[in-house]
Amino acid sequence: MDQQTSSYQALKLWLAEYLPVDRDILHVLIGLSLVIIAMFASRKQGSIQPFFWALVLACVLGIGMEILDMRDDIRALGGWRWRASVLDFSRTICAPLVALLAVLRLKRT
Repeated sequence: MDQQTSSYQALKLWLAEYLPVDRDILHVLIGLSLVIIAMFASRKQGSIQPFFWALVLACVLGIGMEILDMRDDIRALGGWRWRASVLDFSRTICAPLVALLAVLRLKRT
């Protein structure tokens, strides 16, 4: 690891090396994992609350990851690649948001 690479970026590079998916897909997988956990939790409770918390956690994780990316971008590149951060955040929250909206829709009918 060179001096410009943070521990967070090294972890992302390590994951990309050992997982057979694109780094952008990792954001989607995080969101899907939260939805799967919410599905198991909801099955026992029968409520929408686990889906709400999955979305909240996805937002917190997404913001946290992008803050680390912003810090590393500024350090290594001299500026923040905010468009990439917006896309990554969107990928992280997409599945939990769609799941919450679907559950809300199903509960309404």
